[in-house]
Amino acid sequence: MKIGIITVHNGQNYGASLQAYALVKKLRNMGFDAYLVDYRTKKIEERLSSYRRKEKYNSFSNILKNLRSECSELLFDTSEYLKLVTERFEEFHQLILDVNSGEYHACDEMRILNKEYDAFICGSDQIWNPNITDLDDSFFLRFADESSKRVAYAPSLGMRSDSVSKEMEGELKEKLQHIQYLSIREENNKNLIERLTERYCQTVLDPVLLLEKDGWQDLLNSADNVCPREPYAFYYPVIEQPELEKFAMQESRKRGWKLVNPRLVPKYAKVKGYTEVPKSIVGPAEFLKLLVESEAVFTNSFHATVFSSIYGKELYIIPLKGRHLSRNNRIFEYLKKIKLADVEIGNDCSLVHVEKRHFETVELVLERERKRSLEYLLDALS
Repeated sequence: MKIGIITVHNGQNYGASLQAYALVKKLRNMGFDAYLVDYRTKKIEERLSSYRRKEKYNSFSNILKNLRSECSELLFDTSEYLKLVTERFEEFHQLILDVNSGEYHACDEMRILNKEYDAFICGSDQIWNPNITDLDDSFFLRFADESSKRVAYAPSLGMRSDSVSKEMEGELKEKLQHIQYLSIREENNKNLIERLTERYCQTVLDPVLLLEKDGWQDLLNSADNVCPREPYAFYYPVIEQPELEKFAMQESRKRGWKLVNPRLVPKYAKVKGYTEVPKSIVGPAEFLKLLVESEAVFTNSFHATVFSSIYGKELYIIPLKGRHLSRNNRIFEYLKKIKLADVEIGNDCSLVHVEKRHFETVELVLERERKRSLEYLLDALS
């Protein structure tokens, strides 16, 4: 069976690229002929990028951020560096893309794929987040024929169900009808999807958790040697968070670690006070290698949190506030799912600190959840 996967992958976003890789690899390991369909739009790419530089002009602070970004472009030649980063991401995507099918930019263009594929999967990641995809029909498989299997695997709304407007509910209800097999990544969204569709919706693991630790070793072996020789901590913010960056620098100095931020242009990182920069361009494989070899992880990223749990990394999270508050939901829901004892988790916490010992029993929980998730995939594709 040939399977085409539609997800957000083209925004130089480490988590999005790694989850796409994981789903393709797991399906191939299960005996399926699986590929990532190269669907991309400029709008989604700009919203998703780990290197996005421009914020909406909706506040004075965002105007200042954009000015700083433009100044750094001029002073540190970021455009040339980002070109190299983009090339590294494109090289990585060649591992999982169906290079013979071409590139697509609109839902209707993909109707031709019905001649080639037996099944389509939408997911994972925030493909149903209107702030990223505008609920693009492609991510609801509206191009797929009725004769094709149409499966949702671990999509995310990127927000709590109580934040979903009535207008968005109506749009979701209409678009979800075309999907045969429903699943969702966050438990908080399960009841909403079931209410809108009047059908069962299963919660499943993010694709990166479908691979056991050994399943990532080939990718780690392929990565460039980007890691510092001395002990270091890994700082990765999906959303810029000055208080977390300041804390990461202070804690690293106190514990004798270097501090690495893969998002920054090396020259700019040194000006900002970082004591170490990656030795090479950081693509998805190098990102994972930097995290795995680190002493600790400081982040507000869902996927960096998940990989920290897989590899038993000491983890620090300062909950996001204001308009980014809902981003905490998927991180906290995951940490609660893996049943961390004696760890206070929630938006009211000033700091979430997970020690290595807290992750010792994670694999036992994940083994059970992984089994359920794989059974869902097999049932949907059989």
